[in-house]
Amino acid sequence: MFRVITMNYETEVFRNQFPIVKRFVYHLTYYRALSKVCTERRQQNEFWTLTIDAHLLRATIDWCMVFGSDNSNPTHWKQLSITDSEQLRQSFREGLFKTTDLDRDTWRQYWESMADFRNKYAAHRELEFNSPVPNFDTALAVAYYYDNWVRRVISPDTFAEPQLDSFALSLQKSVVPLVEKLLKATGELADGR
Repeated sequence: MFRVITMNYETEVFRNQFPIVKRFVYHLTYYRALSKVCTERRQQNEFWTLTIDAHLLRATIDWCMVFGSDNSNPTHWKQLSITDSEQLRQSFREGLFKTTDLDRDTWRQYWESMADFRNKYAAHRELEFNSPVPNFDTALAVAYYYDNWVRRVISPDTFAEPQLDSFALSLQKSVVPLVEKLLKATGELADGR
């Protein structure tokens, strides 16, 4: 079980930070649903290919706004508390390493792969970017951890949002039928129906 964290937090940072993490979950869920259905249907359509790519790129950028560079992002998780910054860093990292498959070295390596993907491909473009796309299961695990952690950081304050893992499951169930309808309509338009 998680221990209680008592600290002052920056409400304005939180009000901006949590919705970004939630948007990351939206975009990753949309990317995965669209990609899966398009692959299953062998959909070859420039619109859907670009839409799928856009969701992954946006998910990358959103994730990095909160978990990327702490020096340039006012929405970074480390900005959540100025007065208790050391306690904040320690509680985040300790909990992250306990609840995920990450340790200090794998976190640093994973973080670098996401930051490179964002910096060299998603937000900017290097001519010769040949690194593989990072594993977004890890990014999602970090987002889910953040959700549990931030609820303890802002306690006794609360907010009316479901847990992100429950939200993502619900979103996935609702988006798959929509994607299937949209792809069917796209196919019918292409066939001239």
